Amino acid sequence: MKRRIFIAVDLPGELKTKISEMIKQWHWLPIRWLKPENWHITLVPPVYLEDHEVELLKALLQKRRFGQRPTLSFRRVILAPPGAPARMIWLEGKTPPELGKLEKKLERRWVEEARLPPPKHESREPHLHVTIARFKPGEFRQLESKTRVLGEVDLGFEVKEIAIMESQLKPTGAEYSTIYAIPYGV
Repeated sequence: MKRRIFIAVDLPGELKTKISEMIKQWHWLPIRWLKPENWHITLVPPVYLEDHEVELLKALLQKRRFGQRPTLSFRRVILAPPGAPARMIWLEGKTPPELGKLEKKLERRWVEEARLPPPKHESREPHLHVTIARFKPGEFRQLESKTRVLGEVDLGFEVKEIAIMESQLKPTGAEYSTIYAIPYGV
């Protein structure tokens, strides 16, 4: 069976709790807030894989080391994406060099595994963010004309595992689930 699979960093539970508390101040906004279980940082974008290919990907990630563990720090809650009409709310931070190196390493290793379909290549530079809400472009044009920053934050964590996640597309929006959590081998 084909499944929409990607590699990500799933946020730790205590961080999800802090974010949930923080965003309560904006819940009056008429937008679709994503459930905390859907919050993640995508490292390799989704591709369709068969069940046996998911197992190959898991085996590939389990036997490899990833390098220095990135520490991820979030500083702002913004209307996103930058440089385009807003349609999301992101928790945003400065992208540490280790995260970009990790993304490239994961993509390179995936490509080296000849029995897997090639991953979707992202041409843009990594941008550390977590999507926490979605809305229709133009809904907040007036707010967007004044500011894109909704608030300043000080949140972070050290990456301790890499997740193989599944994306299920539904009429109410995508839902994400972790299939495998792989300890971050240094």
